[in-house]
Amino acid sequence: MAESFNDFVAGWVGGAAGIIVGSPLDVLKARLQSPTHTRDGAWQTLRSLVKYEGTDALFKGVLAPVAGLAGLNAILFVSYGSLLRMFDEHRLDQALPFVPTLGQVYMAGCGAGIAGFLFTTPTELIKIQAQISRVPKSTWQVTREIWARNGARGLYQGGWITMIRDAPSYGVYFWVYEGMKRILEVDSTLGSSANAWKLLFAGGMAGAVSWTVIYPIDVVKSRLQMQVIAPSQRAGGSVLPSPNNLDTSVLSSRSNPGRSYSTSATEAVNIQTNRQRDRPYASIKDCITRSYKADGIGVFFRGLWPTILRGFPVNAVTFWVYEVTLEFLENL
Repeated sequence: MAESFNDFVAGWVGGAAGIIVGSPLDVLKARLQSPTHTRDGAWQTLRSLVKYEGTDALFKGVLAPVAGLAGLNAILFVSYGSLLRMFDEHRLDQALPFVPTLGQVYMAGCGAGIAGFLFTTPTELIKIQAQISRVPKSTWQVTREIWARNGARGLYQGGWITMIRDAPSYGVYFWVYEGMKRILEVDSTLGSSANAWKLLFAGGMAGAVSWTVIYPIDVVKSRLQMQVIAPSQRAGGSVLPSPNNLDTSVLSSRSNPGRSYSTSATEAVNIQTNRQRDRPYASIKDCITRSYKADGIGVFFRGLWPTILRGFPVNAVTFWVYEVTLEFLENL
């Protein structure tokens, strides 16, 4: 129990530290992944963001992840540690010190990712909708709006794709971290301060590699969570206009009825096309298909470089602060 408590506290502190460090690049990533984003590059998008919305915009939605994703980090590290201890308890040779295989590390990471699903989905949904809003909104405002539209169910918009993303990504995350520690020959007897640069580098690599591996899935997840879905749309969408259900008063008001009907019909088709394009994604497959048709394969890698640049320092800090905090708690 004491080990799990230490993992929980250290995971929360490490997660909060990493989130604050990475907030500006996280906001940039959300803007680059948005379906409404122009084709501007990362640097131009960042300049426009600061110019028109101020530097405060770089920390939009940060309260939700500090309260939520830091909590997720706590659950993540508790679950990961618990699964490794389970492997330890069920091994055959109890005489030797337990050193988990990298396969066990990967499986424990996957399990930890699944365990955090209930926490991850609403937290990231609130964060993303706050980040892409051009009107400044607090975390509480965004939460209330989602709840008012769809209740508790609305907070789990994009839930399945979040689980699909998190299980393998956290497996890779811990696998790379543990693997790098072994390559760099981190000496646990020296303490986290003496191993600082090794732990920072291992954590940074874990973040960069795990994000690279699952980035296309994250783009799909983000697009699904960026949508503002009304209950009527969730139930099946609105009726789209067609030339057959146009208001006849529009036709009679034109000087040339034949020409008017043709123009109105074209307008109706355009409206129908636009509404089909802008309607909420019906499924994960629908999101992938429509995103690809609209923007090509490159859409699934839009914002990758800022994410990698963010992932390295964020996870370097997260793991190092986790190790320092854990060491402190164990020495109390």
